[in-house]
Amino acid sequence: MRPTVQEIAQALQAAELLSAAFIDSGQNNLVLDAGDLIVRVPRHDEARRDLAREAGILAVLAPRLPWPVPAPHLRSVGAHVVAVHRKVAGEPLLSLAGMTDKQKLELARDLALFLRALHAMPVELLPAAAATDTMAEWRELRDKLDAKALPLLPADTGAAIRARFDRFLGNGRDTPRAIIHGDFGTGNILVHNGQVSGVIDFAGCGEGDPAYDLASLSAGLGDEFLMLMASHYPGIAAMSDRITFYRSTFPLLDLLFGVEHGDAAALEAGLRALDVPTA
Repeated sequence: MRPTVQEIAQALQAAELLSAAFIDSGQNNLVLDAGDLIVRVPRHDEARRDLAREAGILAVLAPRLPWPVPAPHLRSVGAHVVAVHRKVAGEPLLSLAGMTDKQKLELARDLALFLRALHAMPVELLPAAAATDTMAEWRELRDKLDAKALPLLPADTGAAIRARFDRFLGNGRDTPRAIIHGDFGTGNILVHNGQVSGVIDFAGCGEGDPAYDLASLSAGLGDEFLMLMASHYPGIAAMSDRITFYRSTFPLLDLLFGVEHGDAAALEAGLRALDVPTA
C-alpha cells in the first residue's frame, strides 16, 4: 500500500503537498505535483529500483547535458521510498500542432543537440557500467513475449512478430552502444513558448542503441521530424531499419506489462495499437 499524502507531507516537512493529489503517471509511478515540488511514488518494486538508479545516473549526467533535467533525491516515508525534486519548467511537447515551420526546425535542432550530447558520453559514466551482450535484452523480450503475450494474438500476427524479432536478432552484428534516455517520447520533453525547456523521466536511462531514442521520438512526432534533425544529428538515415524495429516493439511492451502486472489498461492499449479487437 502506498503512503498517504499526509504521511508524505509530514515526512518531507512540505506542507504544500497537503493540497496536492496523486496523479496517474503511467505504469511505474504515481506523482504528487505541488507546483514547484514533485514527489514520485513507485507503484511496484521494479519502479522503486528504477527511481534509485535514476537518481544516481542524473547526478552524473545532469551537469553534462544542454537542457535542464530533474535532480531527484530519495527520501524515506515510513517503510516506503519516494523521489523528490524541484519541477523542471515547461509543459509536455505532445504534438507539433500550432508550430510554424521555423519553430519545428528549431525544435528539431535542439532535440538533436540534446541527443548528440547524451549519446556521445562514455558509457563508463553510468553507475556500475559493464560490458553487456547487446542482443541479450531483445532475446529475453522475444522469449517473454512468446511465452506470455503472443498467445493472446491471432496466429498470423504472432508469427509476423516472431519473424521480425528473428530478422533483427539474426543480423549477426552488435548494435552501437551509447548512453540513451530510454523513453525519449513527447511526454518527457518539456517546452516553453515552442522551445525546449527540459527533459524528464530518466528511469530507462542506460546503455543502449541510440536508435532507440530516435524510435521513441518518431513514435510521437513522425519520421518526417527525424529528417528535420538529420543535419544536426548525422547518421539518422543509416539507423532507419533499427528505428522501425524498435518502434514496432512499443505496443508489445504495453501488452507484456499488462499481462505481467494485471494491468487491463496497458493490455488493451497494446492490443489496440496492434489492431487486435478488445472486449
